[in-house]
Amino acid sequence: MTGATAPAGLARERTALAWRRTALAFAGNGILLARSSDLWIVVAAFAVLALAAGIAATSALAFRNPDTHGWIADRKRRGDALLVMLAAAIGVLDVVAIARWHD
Repeated sequence: MTGATAPAGLARERTALAWRRTALAFAGNGILLARSSDLWIVVAAFAVLALAAGIAATSALAFRNPDTHGWIADRKRRGDALLVMLAAAIGVLDVVAIARWHD
């Protein structure tokens, strides 16, 4: 690596893009789950889609501007914790749906 520093805000932009890719992957997962004939898996699929939309919206708010203040994008970075909780909720729903699918 050279001594040159990266332009300000690049890490924030990369993190925002990573969360948007995560939301897109979860949305695709929800679409695949929605194709099931089991009502409970379809309900879980719509919950996964809603949480994926929440991840996309939260990441858009949390990483929009380095000078942003507020409950999502404050200096303490609580937006990251919310994103991780949403992703964990999707993981739990997926495990439940997969377990129910193979019953």
